[in-house]
Amino acid sequence: MALDVGNRRIGVAVTDARRQFVLPRETLERVSADADARALKKIVEEDGVRWIAVGLPINVDGTEGPQAHASRAFAADLTARTGLPCLFVDERYTSIEADEALRERFRDWRDRKARVDRGAAALILRTYLEHGPMP
Repeated sequence: MALDVGNRRIGVAVTDARRQFVLPRETLERVSADADARALKKIVEEDGVRWIAVGLPINVDGTEGPQAHASRAFAADLTARTGLPCLFVDERYTSIEADEALRERFRDWRDRKARVDRGAAALILRTYLEHGPMP
């Protein structure tokens, strides 16, 4: 499973057992740490997830800013709540790339907005499957 963790939403994507397909699953609206963890634990149980790739928003200059620190804290809390390892993947341009990919199909930004986060999660998962976690 991969997550694109934002302040308002969490994009979720999963892969099949053979790691051949990446499937955008859903976008969760952030409620609270407890509610977010419950919603993610439900997906973990339904899909038999064994690890979680978390997008890490690295700055263009390679440094980690406040959002990267928030993603690391979120991952640490999620590991404590689920017992699953969280691995990090550089997600520098995934939201932009996902929005551009959806732009042709969904001209109205409101239609795209609902899909961008899970699309970004799918790109994070594809990056992990092709290149592995960040060192």
